[in-house]
Amino acid sequence: MSSQADLHDPSSPAYRKARRLYHKATRNRNPDLELDWSPFRAAEKKYKARFPPPDLSSVLDLATLDPARDDEIRQGIWRGSGVVQHRELATAGRSAKFYTIPQIPGAVVSKPSTTSCLVILPSFVSKEQQRELVRWSLCDQARQNETNLDVHYSLPPQGLWNAWLESRQDPSKDVIVQPKAAQDCIPDQEPPGPRQLVNNTPATLDNFSAISTTPKPPPAPSATIKQAPVSELLFRLRWTNIGWFYHWGTKQYDFTKGKGAIDPGLRNLCRDAVAAVDWKQVYNEADGDWADWTTWNESYGMELS
Repeated sequence: MSSQADLHDPSSPAYRKARRLYHKATRNRNPDLELDWSPFRAAEKKYKARFPPPDLSSVLDLATLDPARDDEIRQGIWRGSGVVQHRELATAGRSAKFYTIPQIPGAVVSKPSTTSCLVILPSFVSKEQQRELVRWSLCDQARQNETNLDVHYSLPPQGLWNAWLESRQDPSKDVIVQPKAAQDCIPDQEPPGPRQLVNNTPATLDNFSAISTTPKPPPAPSATIKQAPVSELLFRLRWTNIGWFYHWGTKQYDFTKGKGAIDPGLRNLCRDAVAAVDWKQVYNEADGDWADWTTWNESYGMELS
């Protein structure tokens, strides 16, 4: 299996193979396709591209601001930049550093921001908490909420991760999971060719009602995927829903499904992150009528329960 480092080496077989596949996939692509992309879509396509490997040298990399992480950076396969306008926040009683970024690096703005667009809390979640979050998301969250696999497979009722743990103890329990399309009638499939991108009009107070009532039919299960054992299917798990249900077909939230329950542990972690920031260092009273930040330490997270 090739590594990311191989894809950055033009002499490697992995690089040459990726280049061949890229030229084959883009041979008949419309040259004007990118003209209709939003700035977000263009950035997404640039940095998520498999080939050519994206240049990350201008990406914000806070590790470069910490001399103690020099060895870690040297051993890594990429290095970003710390040369981005930022401001360090005072953090009473904390050894960690918090930062604010006044605007998106490289963005064209008509008027420089006097406040901050982004607040970054590096390593706010400890390694122990990260492990617990990973364990919770696989054991509980992915079992109780829809995942990227639910539309295509009839997943085990105990959840994919828990079923995999059982199969490790007893290989005979590595059950074969059937595709939904094999159990039902074959659904209508998208026509062949490049995937149609969804580029919605930004939501406003004026069009919110229309967006909310836009039909959001369930996506059709794939008619081409094959049955797979739990041990194989687990590695195809990509995401699970949290909170409001996001409809990937229309790239909009489906409010008719109601709000999913937020786990107390996750809710408390989010509230702790908000409470750790002195928002008076980020915003000020001159920020117009928008002053919700003055009560965030008390109000944030209350609506998530």
